[in-house]
Amino acid sequence: MDQIKAAQNYPLWKLFPLVVFIFSPKIDLISLPNYWQGIRLDDLVILFYSILFFYSNKFKIYPNLINSKIFGFNWIIFFPYVVFSTIIGKTFGVDPKLIVVLKYMEYIALIIILNQLDPPKNKILLCFKIYILLNFFVVMLQFFDVIGGFTSRGTYHYVDIKSICFLNCDLGFWKNYIPAGEFLNGRLTGITGGPWELSMNLSISIFALALFEKKFIKLVPYFLMIIWMMIICQSRGILYGFIISSFFVIGDLKKNIIMFTILFLFIFFIYFLNILNFKEFMHDKFLINYLALFKIILSAFTGNLTDFSTFKGTGLESMWWRAHAWDLALTDLKKSPFLIFFGSGVSFIYTESFLIRLITSFGIFGSLLILYFAKGLPFFFIVFILITGITIDMFVSFKIFLFSSLLLIIIKKSKIKLI
Repeated sequence: MDQIKAAQNYPLWKLFPLVVFIFSPKIDLISLPNYWQGIRLDDLVILFYSILFFYSNKFKIYPNLINSKIFGFNWIIFFPYVVFSTIIGKTFGVDPKLIVVLKYMEYIALIIILNQLDPPKNKILLCFKIYILLNFFVVMLQFFDVIGGFTSRGTYHYVDIKSICFLNCDLGFWKNYIPAGEFLNGRLTGITGGPWELSMNLSISIFALALFEKKFIKLVPYFLMIIWMMIICQSRGILYGFIISSFFVIGDLKKNIIMFTILFLFIFFIYFLNILNFKEFMHDKFLINYLALFKIILSAFTGNLTDFSTFKGTGLESMWWRAHAWDLALTDLKKSPFLIFFGSGVSFIYTESFLIRLITSFGIFGSLLILYFAKGLPFFFIVFILITGITIDMFVSFKIFLFSSLLLIIIKKSKIKLI
């Protein structure tokens, strides 16, 4: 009853930033030269609320805003190591991307803001439900080429990043907009900045609903909508991570059997009836040569990555580009044993893998620190991050960091027992 009252009395000025953070599209208000991402509404809201909470707490950062009891404290105290590893990398000739350090600081500000907003569980779950339904509606319209979408790069997939200019070159031009039917490789994005960001956020949303929804049957429509969106958005790695992690989220053998029986029948039905040409889609995007995929992954570590032309038309093109990015990131570590142990810092904006990010940015020592700090996380969430983190550098995305934070906040506040 107390939680319901808190949710009903939750003020609009606290709800507003949550709505902006969750639902605002990737539209740059101010473009920045040499960067895909400019300054967006999220950034301005974070700046405003940071100033507001600093002022209202009389600029007492500790213990008013930051202390060991708040959510995200471990993330905050890891920041000095990020700076340290970046200095180590610079010392050995690795060029740091200071924009990533600034992004880390923005996440610290977000953590402080979320703790001060203290959003009720019911409000967060309602936002997650709306997010799933809204994206399903938008993705279906994108699937039939009715509407386009706002993505992290927009039409700049096809031009030199250096042509991006301050503010906008043409006030009538939306840099982040992709017209209907022109999504890169046909991968749809919903209201997010990319297909992998969409799939990660959908997964986190349903995890939260599964943990707190009392009537199991109400989850089924959301579950099927999310599976369908992941398939047509071609998010293979995230889909597999989601399915495996779901076993640990539901936690009940009988419910697991029911849910995955429904999933099997759903895929069987749309496959054999070939709804929306589903057979061809599955064969092209999911029924691929997984042995060749494993060889691509292995070649990034051995330095024997074959030419891209070898994989054209195999459905493994995106995996080749990931392995190529890993190879570049791992090459930096060869400059000194110190880099292997302490990391090279934030030398890449995006590494195409969270696990490669840990190894290359923070080294052996930093990775062990992160494992120690992560010991209080739910097991299902660790499994999900480890599996999806093979091919996705997820926390470079503001939205994924936000959704992860909201999930972990309501778990922490609810004090439910999870393995």
